[in-house]
Formats: sequence, structure tokens, C-alpha cells
Amino acid sequence: MRLRAPRATIVSGLALALALAAPTAAMPTSATAAAPATASAAMLADVEPIPDGVTRLGGASRYETAVAVSQRHSPGVPVVFVASGADFPDALAAASAAALAGGPLLLTHPTRLPAVVFEELQRLDPARISLIGGTGAIGAGVQNALNGIAPTTRLAGRDRYTTGLAITRSAFTTADHAIVATGRAFPDALAATGAAGARNAPVMLVDGTRPTVSAATLAELERLGVSSISIAGGTGAVSDGIHAQLTARGYSVTRYGGATRYDTAAIINGAYFGAGSATSTFLATGVDFPDAIAGAALAGQLGAPLNVTLRSCVHPPVSDVINAVGASSLVVLGGVAAVSDTAASGARCIYPVTDEPIDSWTVSGMTLADGVEPPYFDRPPANVNDPSLGIDATGLRIYLRLDNGVRADHPVVYAQYGLSALIEYERTGEPMWLARALRHAERLTEIRVEHDGAWWYPYRFPWTYVDRTLTTPWWSAMAQGEALSLFTRLAETTGDARWSEAADRTWASFAQEHTTGSPWGTLVIDDHLYFEAFAGNQPPLLVLNTHVFAMFGVYDYWRYTGDAEARRYFDGSATSVLERMLPVARVEGGISFYCVQAEYCHRPRWQSDRYHLIVIWQLDTLARITGDARFAEWADQLRADWQPSPFGATREFQQHFEPGVEPFDTGPAGGAIEP
Repeated sequence: MRLRAPRATIVSGLALALALAAPTAAMPTSATAAAPATASAAMLADVEPIPDGVTRLGGASRYETAVAVSQRHSPGVPVVFVASGADFPDALAAASAAALAGGPLLLTHPTRLPAVVFEELQRLDPARISLIGGTGAIGAGVQNALNGIAPTTRLAGRDRYTTGLAITRSAFTTADHAIVATGRAFPDALAATGAAGARNAPVMLVDGTRPTVSAATLAELERLGVSSISIAGGTGAVSDGIHAQLTARGYSVTRYGGATRYDTAAIINGAYFGAGSATSTFLATGVDFPDAIAGAALAGQLGAPLNVTLRSCVHPPVSDVINAVGASSLVVLGGVAAVSDTAASGARCIYPVTDEPIDSWTVSGMTLADGVEPPYFDRPPANVNDPSLGIDATGLRIYLRLDNGVRADHPVVYAQYGLSALIEYERTGEPMWLARALRHAERLTEIRVEHDGAWWYPYRFPWTYVDRTLTTPWWSAMAQGEALSLFTRLAETTGDARWSEAADRTWASFAQEHTTGSPWGTLVIDDHLYFEAFAGNQPPLLVLNTHVFAMFGVYDYWRYTGDAEARRYFDGSATSVLERMLPVARVEGGISFYCVQAEYCHRPRWQSDRYHLIVIWQLDTLARITGDARFAEWADQLRADWQPSPFGATREFQQHFEPGVEPFDTGPAGGAIEP
């Protein structure tokens, strides 16, 4: 289950003890932390102000990224911390010390000082340099080079934990608060550095797998005068034994741990930073450490939260915390390979969860037009005049499975051919086309499955796509939506009550929630409504064009009935397209992603020029039936990102993952249809 960050209460007073939270890996139900301390005016005067909006600090390497961060400092800094860029523990331990001292943190190669770092140190003209780690981490040659710039002191111990204690002893004379994090992994301690800097507190690394912390760690806590401690991470990161030990020693201990590193970051920052408590917030990859570590020192110095993110999008609880702080500037650490422009813009990740109830979701108050041409009028989904399409003696489209060539019932094939035949009947008046539309509608009703009064149209053959296999039966909201369009239009054309009933029964399927073993196709995720393409034994795929095809069925049903609930479903699903799906489906300057699930869908194998073009047509259609200019703007944006070349090869998927035939005539080569 995906966990959401709590709304923690921020209270004033640096000496106030933290409330005790349950020591579990789950998010605490409540926790309070002392208000962040504001960095001193003298300290801030040495840092170039962060402008409003998004500022990306990155370089071609981890060393250049650290320099880009360091360049926010004016020359004449009191101290520069230099740590190895080859591993994270020493640099992590140094970040909170650098924040307190008002100096930057730079990275070096273990055996040589990179030229770009040497040049930056000369520019900074520090009063002194603290070199972090023993000679096994950074060789004597690097220390000699540093001594040529400023007096250099090596802070080191026999391991990462004793090195961390050496750093704390050198930088902190007193602290009423400390943050304890595992030294075996970087994300939890990294996320805590901004909070620690705001609180003028050290981040103390411990071996979180052990039942207790060392005597030296306890002695350092006592020397500093610590009264309250936060544990960054769940019990898998820092053991219950350590929590119990610290509590027994009289410390007020609060654990901040979530189901993932992103949840933990959100929980920590949500507890330490309230609305308006910081003018900047930092965002770094949660996958690797180098880009973020140098930024951690700057974040701590500015009293700003440091959040970690997936490369392609922002974890929703992290997004919630960023929005709650309301900082006017966002600092992105690293290049686009670490944190994409999409994530930097705040696009929220979409996860394949199925546990949120279908009862309410975000809407936009969207207007629906009734006097315009409905979907498909300009582009029937099947070319019924194509002689290569097989039709049996009853007028039914023949679908042959791609895996074995055996004929099978394919709900979307039937619905799309029926819709197209009906459009052809309306265009020509030839009875044959109405007969074929009726035949395909009848076949859909023949294969239907009923569930609590709703009609569903199953796939009764397995399908494999990108490392997953759907077992039978499985379902598609696209099939439900296109069948709904066919039934409502037949009801309008013929006046036959059986098609009105078929439309009502199919519409009822959209309100049925996910249940193991039962048909489903509608989901609410992060308070937004989605229609699923591959509903079965695999995680939802959340396909953009499938979602919109299902929306077209909902629109047709609203247009036919005026049903207020259908309008609400359409509004919610359209809002999801604009607010959630398009921002993460778009590939700047390239072909959009077919699906939006983080991060499974965010890779080149999920790009197809055919579906890119289909989505553009769908957005043009949505702009027409809603009058909402945002759909037209997105269509234009996707056109600008990629346009087909008359001489270019069609980009195919790396493997067939959808059963069927080409849904639209978008190019010279054959393709696949959506289920």
C-alpha cells in the first residue's frame, strides 16, 4: 500500500522535545518537531540568493555538479569540506557540519584532485579546508594539493561511523537535537540534511542493523547536550533496538519512516518544515548520492528542505510537502539524467494502486458541448471499406489471434467495427452498414459477462506484453467505453429499447471498483480518476489513449442521457488527462510515452509514433467537445515535440504487446490495436 505523508504540526522553541512516535516502518500517526532555525544573516550574506522559479545546479560529472553548487558561495568562505565522490558515508556526515560552518562541500577523486575542483577552491579562497576520511578514502596526494590552497585538516576514523563522530566533534560544540540515520544507505540521511541544517543539528550515522549504537555515539550525544532525537527511516533502516536504547537513556525519540525512501523524505520534511518556513526547496535523485550530497550542505545552510525523487516524476507525498512549504524557488540538483525536466516541473508520479475507493475525485467544472460532432465522426476507428478485413457470413469481423492464428472474440475489434459501420451507414444510407453495426453490437451482448447488473465484455485469451502476461479472463475500459459508444448511437439511430438497456448496463460497469477475481476497469489514484487498459492479474498499466477512448464512451452516454453522474466521470477523467497523465507521458522534443505508470512506462520501449499521433487526434477531439483550450494547447505541444517525416521509418514497439490490428490509419505499416 502506498503511504501518504502526515500533516505534522510545527511548534516553536528549539529546545522542545519531539513527541514519541510508534517505532514502526509505517508512517507515524503524529509527530512534532521543533521549528527550523533560520540561518544567520552573516551566513546567508555569503550565499548568492536563489531566484524564484526552478534553478538547476548540475554538471557533466559529480565533481562538476558539486562545483555548480559551491559557486553559489562568495569567495572568502570560512571553510570548505572535501569528501570522496566515490562513496557516500563520509560526505553525508560532512553535509550538516558544512551547513553549520557556512561553507560548501566539494567532492574529489580518491587519488587526485579534479582540475575543476582545484579551480573552484582557488576561487573560494577558504580560510581552511576539512578533508573527510582516512587515506584509504582520499590519498595523501590530494591532501598535499589541498594544503597548497589553504591549511587542511583531515577528519577521519577507523570506519564511516567513527569518521562521522570526528566530523561532529570538530563542527558542533553544542546541540539540543540530533538526527540518527543508517550509514549503510544514503537516502534517509540525505533527506534529513536539510532538516538538520535548519535545526542546527548533526546527522549521526549508525549501523542501523545493530541492536544498539556504540558507546562513542552515546558519549557524543551526551557531550553535545542533546535532549531530543529523530530517527530517519523505518525499522529496516534503524532497528527497534536502537530506538529502545535511546529512549531508555532518557532521550525523546521520534521515528520518521515510510514505506519507501521517498515517503521517508516526505515525512521528515513534513515534520520539520511548515508553510512559509523556507523560501527554497531542493530536489535530488533518490537513486544515487553524488549530485545530492553537495546540495545537501547548501540546503542545510539555507534552512531548506531536501527531497528525493524518482528521475521522471515526483512521488506524490513529496509533491504534497513541497507544495505545503510554498517556497518560491526550487533547486534541482544534477542534470536531466538524474532529475528530468518533467520531475523538475513538479509532475506527480502515477502508481498502479487499486485500493482507493471510487467515490470522489478531482474535477475541473468542465463544460461539455452537445451541439458538436461527436468523437470518431472525422476518423472512424476501422476502415470498413478495406477488403482485407475478414468478414464472416453473418457480417461479423473476423479476429485471428496473433500468437496462434486461431479466431477469437475481441471486444474492441467488434466495438470499433460496429461504430465505423454505423458511421458509414449515416454517411451513405446503405442498410448493409446498419446491419453490420447491429451484428457487432449483438455479438458483444452475446459474449457479455454480468456482474452486479453491469455488462462486461471479456478477453478470453492470454496476452503477454513487456515482461507481463495477462491470464484469462481480463478486461479493458476501452472495450467498455467503445461498446458504450456503439450502444448509445444505435439507440439514437434505431430507437430500439434494447440498445438503451445495453448502454445503461455497460455504463454501470464504470462505477464498479477493483475486486480480485471480478471484472473491473475504473480506478482512483491520488484523488484522480483513471480508466484501465489491461485489467486483470497484472498491475494496472494506465494507458493514455485507452483512457481517452473510454472517456469518449462516457461522453456519448452523457450526450444521449444527460446523466449528471456521467458528466462527473467525464470531468474527472478529463482532469486526470490534463493534470496527471499528459505531464508524465510527454517526452520533450520526442515521441510521447504510451503509458504513464512510474517508472515502468518511462523508458524508450514504450514510445510509439503511432500512438503519439492518436493522442494528438484525441486531444483535438476533446478540445472540440469541451471547448477547453488546454487540450488544444497540449495537442500543439505534442505536434511540436514530434512530427512524422515522409521519408522516416515508422517506430515500432520492441515487441507486440497488444492483441489486434491498427486502430487508425496513421502510417504505411501495420500495427496493433488497443484491447
